[in-house]
Amino acid sequence: MDRVLGYLAGLELDAILLVGDLSCARGALYDSQRRERYVGRVGQIFERVTARGVPVGYVPGNHDLPELDWSGNLDHGRTMQVAGFSITGIGGAGPARFGFPYEWTEEEIRTRTVPACDLLLTHCPPSDSLLGRTASGSDGGSLAIRERALRHHGVLACGHIHEAAGVERIGDCLCLNAGGLGQPHGRAGVGLIEGIDRVRYVDLDNGVSSVLER
Repeated sequence: MDRVLGYLAGLELDAILLVGDLSCARGALYDSQRRERYVGRVGQIFERVTARGVPVGYVPGNHDLPELDWSGNLDHGRTMQVAGFSITGIGGAGPARFGFPYEWTEEEIRTRTVPACDLLLTHCPPSDSLLGRTASGSDGGSLAIRERALRHHGVLACGHIHEAAGVERIGDCLCLNAGGLGQPHGRAGVGLIEGIDRVRYVDLDNGVSSVLER
C-alpha cells in the first residue's frame, strides 16, 4: 500500500475506489476479539486512503463483513457521483462457497437490483475471463457478473483473484482487475479508470502498463 499511495501522490485524482478484501474477517462473525481486530485493521486502511482528501468508494469482499458501514460503501444499490460519472457496486463473491463471511449464489446476484451506472464496482470478476483465472488455472469468476458486464456500456472494476490483475474487454464493457496487495499472490499494482473509454493497470513491480480503450 505504501508504494501504491506513493504512486498515486503524483496523480490528480477524482476518487479512490477499493475492490474489497480490505482485511480478513473469517471467524469475526462469532468471535468478538477477531471482529475487533478486523474492524481495527479496516479502520487503518480507511485512515490512509481518506488522507488523500478525495472521495473513497468501495465494496466489501468475500473476506469482509457484508455490513461494513464506513462512508462510501456502494453495495446493494448505493451510488456515488464522481466527475460526472455514476458508480455503484456488488460486493462479496460466488458461486463457490469457502466459508467466508460474504458469499452468494449466481441467482442471488441475477435477482439483485443494481441501478444504471457508468462504472460498476464488483469484488468478484466475470467468469470465462482472464481476470478471474486463478494460479491453478481454474475459473474464479461469476457467470452472473459476466452477464451484467455483457449488458454494460461502461467500465467494470473488480478484484478477488489477486493473481489475475489486468484489463480485458467483455462485449462493450471495459473490465479491470486491480489485483491484490496482500497474500496470497500480493503484488504492488494499481488500476486507473480514465473515463468510461479507457482503463489502465500499472504493475509497480516491473513498470509494465496495460491499457484498454474503447
